[in-house]
Amino acid sequence: MKRWIGIYSEIGHRLQRQERYFVVAILFCTLGAAASMAMSPVFLGRLADSLLAADRRMPAYIIYLAASYLITIAMPKLLGTVDLYLQSMLRLRANRSLLAGYFNYLCRQPESFFVNKNSGELTQEITQASNDLYLIVRNLTTSLISPIVQVSIAVVVLASNHDLLVAGTIAIYVALFVTNNVIHGRRLVELKFRCMDAGRKSYGTLTDSITNIQVARQFNGYRFLLSRYQRVLDEDRHTQGDYWKISLRMQFFNACLFVGLFGVTFLMALHEVVTGARSIGNFVLVAAYTVTLLSPIEILGNMFTEINQSLVTFGRFLDKLSAATAPLSQRAPKPAVKSAAPAIEFERVCVTYPGANRQALTDVGFTVDAGKRVAITGPSGAGKSSLVKVLTRQLVAEEGAIRIFGEDILCIDAQTLSERIGCVSQDVLLFKDTLRFNLQISRPDASDADMVTALECAGLTDLLVDLPAGLDTMLGDRGATLSGGQRQRLALARLFLRAPDIVLVDEGTSSLDLVTEQYVLDKVFEVFSDKTIVMITHRPSAMTKVDAVIIMSDGRIDDHAEPDVLRSRNTFFARVVESSLR
Repeated sequence: MKRWIGIYSEIGHRLQRQERYFVVAILFCTLGAAASMAMSPVFLGRLADSLLAADRRMPAYIIYLAASYLITIAMPKLLGTVDLYLQSMLRLRANRSLLAGYFNYLCRQPESFFVNKNSGELTQEITQASNDLYLIVRNLTTSLISPIVQVSIAVVVLASNHDLLVAGTIAIYVALFVTNNVIHGRRLVELKFRCMDAGRKSYGTLTDSITNIQVARQFNGYRFLLSRYQRVLDEDRHTQGDYWKISLRMQFFNACLFVGLFGVTFLMALHEVVTGARSIGNFVLVAAYTVTLLSPIEILGNMFTEINQSLVTFGRFLDKLSAATAPLSQRAPKPAVKSAAPAIEFERVCVTYPGANRQALTDVGFTVDAGKRVAITGPSGAGKSSLVKVLTRQLVAEEGAIRIFGEDILCIDAQTLSERIGCVSQDVLLFKDTLRFNLQISRPDASDADMVTALECAGLTDLLVDLPAGLDTMLGDRGATLSGGQRQRLALARLFLRAPDIVLVDEGTSSLDLVTEQYVLDKVFEVFSDKTIVMITHRPSAMTKVDAVIIMSDGRIDDHAEPDVLRSRNTFFARVVESSLR
């Protein structure tokens, strides 16, 4: 119960004022509909007695009873429609707050969080949270308050008519029904979690399969890909089967309760009518309550299972959102740069990827002064990209320290770090949206002139001219309408819209031809002439433009000096330079 109160309190705290008004209106509609439904058997019973009375009361009274009965039947329908509309509007409005909080939560996660979670699983998680919120609100009103009001009114009416046996039977039935559902519900909650995990897994596998369907087509591996998805579906089916077995057992016991208790009560009431101990109107009252209360009582019992599932899963979701309290909607102002401090300092940094047996970086240490240009090179797998990831805090070092302008990056909040470091990698992520949106994600307040200038600096002037709608042209899924080189230059255009203190280019020109690469790099050095520039590259042409080159090997710093010095003393660097002259 404390968990229920705590989560409902948290939900109420997160709802906006207008959304709270929606909740109050939903409660009033629910109470009105429940009370009206519970009173309809009373008017029906009295109408039956009036019609069967020997003296036939005044027609006006019969019309009054008939009209009252029709109103009590119609009101739940009308109020139910309004209630459904209000719940739908509440869900739509609350989803906006949920999505904002979830985006905030995802933006704060390190890269390791996304290693074992794809977009399908994360999408399913927010969808499940939205469904849980709807179920929680619906269960509070339709499945909890409404049945309790209806049963309470029925018991009071029957007791006031001295039908203590029927009133007691209803109370006993409710108690046994709820007890049965609570007992089975505990097991169902456990199985439901397994079903949800299996569902997220199957949805994630489906998303992964669709995303990479071209690979299956390229290698004629359709059947192999399908067999993986079918295995996941089989696991989901087995899990669902266990859930429905328990659910069927619970429903069967509930049916036996209804037949046993209400069946006996109905027959006893019928016997009393035959013997003259009960009026036909009173019998109609009992029969009507038997039918009318069946659905609310079932809903009340099932509610405990549903709401427990929803409260637990939604509670976990809220815990995640609570962990990311500060919103990310505003860009953090950059603090003043300490002119005396180096731009980048690595001090004996060691990094290991989650689940890996060996270190990606071992005892890495170097310094880059502010305003300097540095290239980092080395054979594949040497740890170059890992160095970028730990500098941008996508990975966290288990040993050592990393400072930018004298401040430990672990003490810098994520927004400020993103403002101070501008990074472009060879893996370009593009949205299925307009070119304008894909640029403004870097700087939302950028004008058309700013974006055109950024595209010119990235060598994309021809692309902008060729696009049918210019900046408002829709790009394909993940930028499928663009070539690899165009996607990389679009990522660089995003960088040109920023004003970072440190520029990181992690093989961000690897898909460009040499002429285009030279043009783009010249623009990078020109636009960010007073900034610190670090490039991860294998291109000798880029290494000749920097103040120093860091050579990495097997996760360590192998050498660090000016290009001319390295050419004469480092074998690897000499081979790289010579290969470009052949």
